[in-house]
Amino acid sequence: MHSLQSKQPPVTRRLERTTFTTSRLLDFCSYKELQAQTGHAAGEWPLVIVKELFDNALDACEEAGIAPEIMVRVDDTGISIADNGPGLPARTVKSILDFSSRTSSREAYVSPTRGAQGNALKTIVAMPFVLSEAERGIVEIQAQGKRHRITFAVDQIRQAPAIGYAVEPSSRKKGTELIVHWPDLAGSILDGAKARFLQIVDDYAWLNPHLTVTVDWYGSTSTTTATVPDWTKWKPSDPTSPHWYTPDRLARLIAAYAVHDAERKRDRTVREFVSEFRGLSATAKQGLVLEATALARTPLSGLITGNAVDSAACAALLGAMRGYSKPVKPPELGIIGRGHFEARFREAGCEMESFDYRKVADHDEEGIPYLVETAFGWLGDNAADERRMVTGVNWSPGIINPFRQLGSYGGSLDSILQQQRVGRDEPVIFVLHVACPRVEYLDRAKSAVVVAS
Repeated sequence: MHSLQSKQPPVTRRLERTTFTTSRLLDFCSYKELQAQTGHAAGEWPLVIVKELFDNALDACEEAGIAPEIMVRVDDTGISIADNGPGLPARTVKSILDFSSRTSSREAYVSPTRGAQGNALKTIVAMPFVLSEAERGIVEIQAQGKRHRITFAVDQIRQAPAIGYAVEPSSRKKGTELIVHWPDLAGSILDGAKARFLQIVDDYAWLNPHLTVTVDWYGSTSTTTATVPDWTKWKPSDPTSPHWYTPDRLARLIAAYAVHDAERKRDRTVREFVSEFRGLSATAKQGLVLEATALARTPLSGLITGNAVDSAACAALLGAMRGYSKPVKPPELGIIGRGHFEARFREAGCEMESFDYRKVADHDEEGIPYLVETAFGWLGDNAADERRMVTGVNWSPGIINPFRQLGSYGGSLDSILQQQRVGRDEPVIFVLHVACPRVEYLDRAKSAVVVAS
């Protein structure tokens, strides 16, 4: 008799699962993510490039007090935009390479600036890589005697962007030139965007009297000369007004300064903070604000309790700053003006007897100043039956018409024009521009604005 032995299951080693960490920055390297970041599909990325780089170039020239001269070139290399500004500092170029954060000098301020996306250059650096279908993207920046060559690829093992960065001498001492090497695989996208691309460049000349712009599209060159080289507007470097802020928006700015200072191991005072606002640069005015709020010698970090800005202290500070400063008058924002539009309409071949220009300069119900300028002209019976619209906010044209929802006016700008018998097939030019320090956008791409009344 044999003893019965029970069969035991084979011993299986237990898998101790490892928690892996992969970089979310790789999400930045896809069509889907870049579309989310820019608010535009790949077919419109050439338009995103020209708009963002134009905005940056104009801002740089204005901050330096230079009448902007911008050169746009599209050829077998790609898209190049060069300006005559002071030149992009090397430290700013290096900050573009950090895809874990945003870099912006405007994001927390309230002012009539052309844009404050905060990651525009980062998206542009990534575009050639995505369009090359995961090969390699190249962007070059020449400024201040240096050529910065940025290559964008992906480390397939680490699943993270692999950024190559090299610097060599450049003959460009003046201004900045940024070259986006456009992949051959995406040539059809560039061709398809040509008409709107060239129109956006032209729109900048309509909305900026001090701008001289030259366009070279595969050897076909044209230049539009500034009508008012010494024209002035509210510059990005001009102090902002306390009358433009709400308590929440001021708290956002205080928090941004606090984080910035902490990273640099400093702590500015409330007096220093107040001194940066329009109308409060004088020591006596600062003293009145500090006395009213009992914040003399208080560091800005003293307005932070726990993980938030003290809302009561912030509201009191804003009230005092407003009380001891004057509101900004709408014309101070920067009127484009009848003379400039007359010159542009004449160049376009309009029948000048039909030309009309209107301007509204006022404050909204919250006391925020705004300027609305419109111009109209008929191109004549011999013109092509097609309406030309130039629309923009704060001297920057929209990739698409930003006035698609007009609040209490009802409908859209297009429908209102249609009702006035200025439809898409009419040979007219219509311009609408709005300047305002506080613009409410409906989308990430800043392609649609809120017009309440």
